[in-house]
Amino acid sequence: MKTSSPSSSRTLDDLDSIDLGIIRLLQGQGRTSNAERARRLGVSQPTIRKRIDRLTADGILKVVAVLNPARTGFATDVVIGIRAEPGRLLEVGRALAAMEEVVYLGYTTGRFDLVVEVLFRDDEGLFSFLTERLPRLGGIVGTETMTVLRTGKINYDWKLPAEFEGSRDQRPERRSATSESIS
Repeated sequence: MKTSSPSSSRTLDDLDSIDLGIIRLLQGQGRTSNAERARRLGVSQPTIRKRIDRLTADGILKVVAVLNPARTGFATDVVIGIRAEPGRLLEVGRALAAMEEVVYLGYTTGRFDLVVEVLFRDDEGLFSFLTERLPRLGGIVGTETMTVLRTGKINYDWKLPAEFEGSRDQRPERRSATSESIS
């Protein structure tokens, strides 16, 4: 199951200074009005609205309200590394992704096949998940559970990389592996 379906294959490398400026302003203070964004970037309000719509449609930008789980009563935050039976990885991943408590799922290399972040109201919820719900899924060979004691940074804190500062013309050119010549 895909989580998004961008209408184009644009990436940060394809954005101009207006698009990047909009992203920076949204990251700095998401509640700023389009009128204020337009004033700061020297463009019209309709331009801002159209650009945000396109960035969203292209899957580059996602505007959401982010809850603080600890302040909403979900104080037990765990990361679980999961090893799946051969041939059942995607089945296990889909089943985990459908679980309400699972807030992140990644297919990984290394010691685990999957890593999930799961939130619970309390340790009893975690215990029930580990002893009842997870075993019912089937296809799991082993798990390792790590309790998150304190969060130092989370994904919505990610900012545009420094290479995207300034105008598009001032940024270093990125070369793809296919465009490099071999001498």
